[in-house]
Amino acid sequence: MKKTFIILGLVTLFASCSDDNESTTNPGDSDNKVLLLKVDLLTNAFEGGKELTFEEAEGFTISPEYVSPGDFGSIKLKYQQTGETIFDGSIVWNGLGQMSYPAALNGANSFPVIDDEVPMPSASQFEYVEYSDGDMGLPAAVDQEAIWESISHLQKVKDYRASNPAAKVYLFLYTPSVGVGNPAEWDWFLILKN
Repeated sequence: MKKTFIILGLVTLFASCSDDNESTTNPGDSDNKVLLLKVDLLTNAFEGGKELTFEEAEGFTISPEYVSPGDFGSIKLKYQQTGETIFDGSIVWNGLGQMSYPAALNGANSFPVIDDEVPMPSASQFEYVEYSDGDMGLPAAVDQEAIWESISHLQKVKDYRASNPAAKVYLFLYTPSVGVGNPAEWDWFLILKN
């Protein structure tokens, strides 16, 4: 009887070890990541962000799905090559919508900083995510330098730019309130691809 328990214990131990190995080599694990960083429109203060992981894909294209707010609308940004969502938020006419994906961002203080700033990419590397047929509500003058400065000291930004220095830096202006919208409620989202 003791032998049976010992053999059963060893089989369980080996099975649990094999499960651990499978989880570290899970085909769902991926190095295909996108960094979403939130910067306040008026103050250019970094407010937080989220690193998203996607299945492997060739290329990186953002496809917006925009529903114009008669009363209620929405904006969803999709990773075209995978079909997965990068961002989703509601837009309310004379009200205030909210981001629903990601469900929450990591706070600014959860992002390690570096001593030296990451150099600003060239102006040609910045691309606005256009999502409406007409005016996207962009400010008359967008200060790309001030926006970049707010995130240029983040370790994650350094890592992403080092791994993919030719990548576009996507700028997306989320305006959850429109009509008599309040720019104090609006935010820039910078989207970087590793």
